[in-house]
Amino acid sequence: MLSEADGYALLRQYDVPAPAFEIVQSPEDAAKAAASIGYPVVMKIVSPQIIHKSDAGGVIVGVKDDAAAKEAFDKIVANAKNYNPDAEIKGVIIEEMAKPGLELIVGGKIDPAFGRVLTFGLGGTMVEFHKDVGIRLLPAEDDELRSLIREIKGYTLIKGYRGDAPKDEEFLFQVLKNACRFFEDNENVVEFDINPLRLYEKGGCAVDARVIVQDEPVVLPPHYDPEKIVPLDYYKPRSVAVIGASDDKTKMGYAAFHNLLQFPGEVYPVNNKRSEIQGVKCYPSVGDIPGPVDMVVITVPAQLVPGIMDECGKKGVKMAVVITAGFKEMNEEGKALEERMVAIARSYGVRIVGPNCLGLILPPYKLDTTYVATSPLPGDIAFISQSGAIANAVVGISLSEGSEMGYSEVVSVGNQCDLDFLDYMSYAARDPHTKSIILYIEEIKNGVAFMEMAREVTKIKPIVAIKAGSSKRGQAAAASHTGSLSGAYEVYMEAFRKCGVVPAKTLEGAFQIAK
Repeated sequence: MLSEADGYALLRQYDVPAPAFEIVQSPEDAAKAAASIGYPVVMKIVSPQIIHKSDAGGVIVGVKDDAAAKEAFDKIVANAKNYNPDAEIKGVIIEEMAKPGLELIVGGKIDPAFGRVLTFGLGGTMVEFHKDVGIRLLPAEDDELRSLIREIKGYTLIKGYRGDAPKDEEFLFQVLKNACRFFEDNENVVEFDINPLRLYEKGGCAVDARVIVQDEPVVLPPHYDPEKIVPLDYYKPRSVAVIGASDDKTKMGYAAFHNLLQFPGEVYPVNNKRSEIQGVKCYPSVGDIPGPVDMVVITVPAQLVPGIMDECGKKGVKMAVVITAGFKEMNEEGKALEERMVAIARSYGVRIVGPNCLGLILPPYKLDTTYVATSPLPGDIAFISQSGAIANAVVGISLSEGSEMGYSEVVSVGNQCDLDFLDYMSYAARDPHTKSIILYIEEIKNGVAFMEMAREVTKIKPIVAIKAGSSKRGQAAAASHTGSLSGAYEVYMEAFRKCGVVPAKTLEGAFQIAK
């Protein structure tokens, strides 16, 4: 983490006003520096191990003379040592005491999925009590920054409240714009906050600044690569094989094969212990099937899947729906197994749905690779879910008495080791049967690419999204106020706004919007 002084110096390069300051190592130097800056001054501890200085008794304001400066130096150092005996004390910073003003916070952090996030709202020591903040994903346009200022509840205080004169909103806009530029230019900055930024009738001043850096430049999420999207014909197989097909109604292989009996193309059961399954000739391996196989549904135990994927590659299979669980969602051994499966598939050009998923259903084409009891009705809504249980419930809605709900696509994405939300959204965008898209999202790892894809899709078809759960606010000792205020849920809501996705809180609400 940069020292407060280094943070001020960096911000000044981007025209963010900061107070005059000097770092001192003794009571005598404190008095000299304070007199040079001009009384009254603020004095603060300088220690990389003490993040929240006020909590440590490491801040004294309104120091008025040399004697008070010397006394304050000793008191601040003593408080800091008492607060954290192991803290490295690098000195005390003497700062020009900024006049009172409206206290705001301007901050930024790196979100692992969506990249740089700007935070703005009411600041000061009560920042986490008020929790009156808004966020923007960068890069942000000028109108997005202006609307950010006006969307917080505290905007009433900025424009003037109960006789108070309006504050300098144009200055504040420029600070936000410069903060964005600072964050985007400095690739090693992972988090920062200016708290408080005091805003006056004319101008303002950054009274405290915290900048966290790392040695290497930040690696941002990748952009959308259209060449990685699955061709449309992969979803329209002429033939499907179920590996692990069964006559035992308690097994997934039974339902997966049974649901495919309605498929108009060729359907092959694969099981090396049976000659016939559900009245259809069975083959010991996919390689033994005489005709071409475009798609396979895999239901066998996880440890067998890499070997089967190799057989599928040699057979020329285009897409594998891996229903089987026991991969990276389980443990490190499962993760290694999944990585081996993916490497084999990529060497042959086989694309993977799942693993650890319910499967894929395309009702207009009578293609149902899942193990749900009954296939849903065809319709014009694509439902893409990160939860197999939710996808199953959605199928049930279609089959309930009196329901007219039908789907063009239902997919449970599973671990997304290969195909992900982007692929299924792309399919729905190109599918003539689809009029609207509903997403049930638990976590998106490639948020930047997701937004780029969603922005294009929403130009032609509406997307409604349900984000499961809210942000995890119980994270211990966040390094900055920004880190604790701009939680994951809020970032998703901002991402949806930015790319034209309509958020919904419930399944019922999502379907009402989609219709």
